[in-house]
Amino acid sequence: MKCEEALTKIEAYIDHTLSGRELEEFLEHVKSCRECYDELETYYIISVGMRYLEEENLESYNIPKMLQEDLHTRERQVRRRNIFRKTAVFLGVLFFIVLLVLVLSYLGHQELPRLF
Repeated sequence: MKCEEALTKIEAYIDHTLSGRELEEFLEHVKSCRECYDELETYYIISVGMRYLEEENLESYNIPKMLQEDLHTRERQVRRRNIFRKTAVFLGVLFFIVLLVLVLSYLGHQELPRLF
């Protein structure tokens, strides 16, 4: 993902509206690009700060630390989603192989009709 694209996805990240693949690409980019991370942090601080002001929540928060925790949480979600996807593919292939073995075993015990 390029910086221009990452910057357009910051709001969607904060609003939790990125798709699974978009989130994965966004997280990878933000981890490796300091400028985009700084931009995300700025938007995140403003967004969370405004939310707390609207709620009249006067407690003190370490919003940059909250962003770090949010990024780690979302990275774990992406990893779990990828593991789930790989497991589903593996089980699908395994099911197909078992089905194929059962069909071939059944056909091996049947006499095939003569065509000529």
